[in-house]
Amino acid sequence: MKILKRIKKNKYVTGVRRYLLYLLALGFFVLVRTLPWRMIVSLGRSLGRFAFRRVRYGRRLTIDNLNRVFGDEKTPGEILRIAEKVYENMGITALEFPRMDSMTDREFFEKVDYDQDQRAFLLSLLAKKKGAIFASAHLGNWEMLADFGARLGLKMSVLYKPSTNPYLNRFWFRLRGRNKMIDITKNLSLVNRRLRANEGVCLLFDENARSRGIKLPFFGRPASTYKGPAYFALRTGAPIVCIYFVRQEDSRHRFIIERTIWPKRTGSLEEDIISIMKEMNRSLEKMIRKYPDQWNWIYKRWS
Repeated sequence: MKILKRIKKNKYVTGVRRYLLYLLALGFFVLVRTLPWRMIVSLGRSLGRFAFRRVRYGRRLTIDNLNRVFGDEKTPGEILRIAEKVYENMGITALEFPRMDSMTDREFFEKVDYDQDQRAFLLSLLAKKKGAIFASAHLGNWEMLADFGARLGLKMSVLYKPSTNPYLNRFWFRLRGRNKMIDITKNLSLVNRRLRANEGVCLLFDENARSRGIKLPFFGRPASTYKGPAYFALRTGAPIVCIYFVRQEDSRHRFIIERTIWPKRTGSLEEDIISIMKEMNRSLEKMIRKYPDQWNWIYKRWS
């Protein structure tokens, strides 16, 4: 056993394993790109159902999380059906992502419901020369968000956490080539610079921050929440726009601007951060209640 562990940790073995994983991902992406959109949706839904039945730990965690929030409101049968649809949404999203960068603007916008007033509103925010923080969550197809902004002509930077696989990192970069990327483990100072250059910064704010966050109420229970969005807004004066992509029954997506939060400084940075993040959590709670089967319940948000 010790020999096997040493082999597994060997840098050359690790390098080969990472490269093989990259080749597997590349082959998968090439295959998916050949499929029509409706087939991608149908196949993704089937894969999600298959995973729901096979991945017992994830299924149990999803159902537990749903019961934590909706246990007094929904029957066990309703909870089970929502949990299955959560997996369906994840499966579809996983297959839609490789297809997006090969789509023309016309193809992309044919799959998105939005109106010109929303575009004009986003441009009006940037006209104030403070930049804008576009905050979203793992709801619907969140991968479309940054692509959508770039296709509208907005200068966008996307916060990301790199993989330990350098081959996959380069691959993800190519797929997200319409936007600038900011590594949250190294270059967070770039966020202030991009906002002060009047650009948009796109981020997801619904992950468990663990020891790096602050405990704030989320569906009535304390959940560790990242302070970054509020901190950057207060430092630069940039508004936080809570925006989401939700999946519709016809395989299209709807773009929603849920609310805009303008940072206000009262003299206590910590209290101002808490006030903003609480409002962001309220925005997400509202969306999850409306689309409970489209949020990622498959991880420990409360711990």
